[in-house]
Amino acid sequence: MRKYDRSLVQTIRDKQYTALQDGMEVLFKPVPDDDREHAMDPRLYEIAAGKKKMFSDRAKGGYRLSNERNRPDKVTYDLTESEIDCDERLIHVNGDHYIDIFIYRRADIGDAVTPVMVYLHGGGFTAGNIDLFGKQMAYVAEQSGATVVYPEYRLAPETPYPGAHDDCFAAVKYVYENAEELHVDRNRLMVAGDSAGGVLTCACAQRDILEGTDMIKKIYLLYPAPDGRPLEDINDYVWSYDEYPMLDEQREIALSRVDRIKNSMVRGTPNLYCQQFTDSSDPMISAYLATDEVLSRFPETVVNNAEFDYLRISGEQFARKLDRLGVRVRLVKYCGCDHGILDMLGTTVQAEEICLCMADELRSM
Repeated sequence: MRKYDRSLVQTIRDKQYTALQDGMEVLFKPVPDDDREHAMDPRLYEIAAGKKKMFSDRAKGGYRLSNERNRPDKVTYDLTESEIDCDERLIHVNGDHYIDIFIYRRADIGDAVTPVMVYLHGGGFTAGNIDLFGKQMAYVAEQSGATVVYPEYRLAPETPYPGAHDDCFAAVKYVYENAEELHVDRNRLMVAGDSAGGVLTCACAQRDILEGTDMIKKIYLLYPAPDGRPLEDINDYVWSYDEYPMLDEQREIALSRVDRIKNSMVRGTPNLYCQQFTDSSDPMISAYLATDEVLSRFPETVVNNAEFDYLRISGEQFARKLDRLGVRVRLVKYCGCDHGILDMLGTTVQAEEICLCMADELRSM
C-alpha cells in the first residue's frame, strides 16, 4: 500500500513559495505536514532510519556492487489511471552495439504529435534500470500527454566512460532523427535526469552545443552531480556541513543521508565509471567546469535539489553560474528531503510531485 495521503501532493504545491537565496530566486517545496524549519519529511525520516541500519549491515562485508544493484528498500507503485502503451525497441549505437529503449505514450492519443522527454536515470553510473524507473515514466507520460523515452544505457564497471555518455546522446539523436515515426515534435525535446543521470543530461547538452545539432530545448536536472571533483580540489566555492541545518533530534539520521552520498563520491561508484581514464575535472563529468562559452548556450534549465543531499551545494552553484551567464534557469529546493526521492514513487510524496513537475515542464514547451 502507498504510505501517504495523496492529497499531500497538492499540499506541497499550495505551500510552495519563492525567496531570494544568495541573490537568486529559489522555489521552495516545503514538507507538506511538518512546518518546523529543517525538519525531515516524516515518511523519509522513517525510510532513512531503516536505510542507515541496512547500509551499516552491508558495510560489514565491504563494498559489493550487487548491493548497489539490488535495492529492496526502493519500492515503487503504479499511479496511472489510464492505459499507457510501452514500446520496447533496440537501437544501434556507434555501429558496434545496441541498447534497449522504452517509449511510453497514453493509448488514447493515437498518432497525435507530442512533446517528448528522454529520461536518463541515476544510480552512480553502476545501477538503475527500467524496473526501478518504469512506473515514473508511465506516470509522467499519463500526466503530460507527452511521449517519454527511457534508454537502458550501459553501466559501469563493465562499461567505463564514455560508454554511458555515448549511449545517452545516441538515444537523444535517435528520438530527434525519428521524430515523425515516433509521432513527437523534435522542436519540443526535453532531456531529464537524476543524480548521475543529471551528469549525463548535462553532457548531452554540451555535445548538442559542441556538435551544432541543436536538438535539446530544455533540460530538467534532479539532484544532479554537476561537480565531481574531490572536495580538496574545489577552490571556487565552499562545501561545508554548516550549510545543512538540522533538528537536534533528527541529526543522526539526517547527517547519515548527507554522508551516504558524500562517501560514495569519494570512494564509491562514480570512480568505477571514470576508472583511471578520466579526470573528474573533465566538463563531461563536471559540467560546472565547462567553458562560459558553452554554458552560456545551455538550453532552458531546471535544477531541483534536496535539502539533505551532499550534491545540493554543487547543484546550487551550477544553477547560479548558469544564471550569471544569462541562461534561463529555475532553481528548486525540496525541503526535508534527501537524495534519491524519485526512486520511490507512491512511497514518498515528493516523487509523485516531481513527476507532476516534469509533466508541467513538458506541457509548457
